Amino acid sequence: MNYVLEGTIKDTLNCLEENIFFIDQDLHISWMNNSSKNLLQVMKKYLNIGTPEDMIGQPIKSLHKNFLQEELMYYNEFPIDAQIVLFDGFVARLIVTELLVENQKRGYLLTWKDITEREQERERTKEILNELATPILQTVAEHTLLVPLIGELTLERLETLTTKLLKECLNNGADYVILDFSGVTTITDSELGIEIQNLTDAIKLMGADVLYCGFPKEMVKDMVSLGVHTNQLSFVSFRNAIRYVVKEQEK
Repeated sequence: MNYVLEGTIKDTLNCLEENIFFIDQDLHISWMNNSSKNLLQVMKKYLNIGTPEDMIGQPIKSLHKNFLQEELMYYNEFPIDAQIVLFDGFVARLIVTELLVENQKRGYLLTWKDITEREQERERTKEILNELATPILQTVAEHTLLVPLIGELTLERLETLTTKLLKECLNNGADYVILDFSGVTTITDSELGIEIQNLTDAIKLMGADVLYCGFPKEMVKDMVSLGVHTNQLSFVSFRNAIRYVVKEQEK
């Protein structure tokens, strides 16, 4: 006979804002707290149920077919912590722990948390990647920032960079900004040349001089074919650019 949660345990779990399900040893949903009921009320159309209580007695795979298979539950080390996609529209983090009462295993507690619409999760991930892809670094030269551009250069990345870089120029009192293009792999949008020039002009308005360096040969060809022209000082490498800055600061 499967274990039935005691009233004191239920009361405790109902006080929590986490979405918690009690799963019996046959891997069926035996009980859920009030927070879980509220969640299922919102998501019932995806589960094809009339009320949250309709999930009681259902196998755990009703929540997600490709997660929490019997082998995973019976043989995996606990706690199990995984991020999954639900109903092709949501991203969720599922945490499973064993429920031990008087040192005996009585089943499992499944916590369903961080329910986020998938599109929102994608946008958040994209923002994080954009931040990582456009770092702004201080250099050995005083009041000089380095921006190593890496990977595919897109309008979206340049727009993100412009906002971030202007703030850094202000916070650091930048006199020079070095844009290093040596890590750029692709430039295909004809408007990128205009955006690069707009970025340069915006930095100048903050009182800083802009230096370019590290243009790969392929990128130079792309820029010429796209009609990109610039009058900025350009150097073969960052080393040459930073040497120029140091000499200028010593004058």
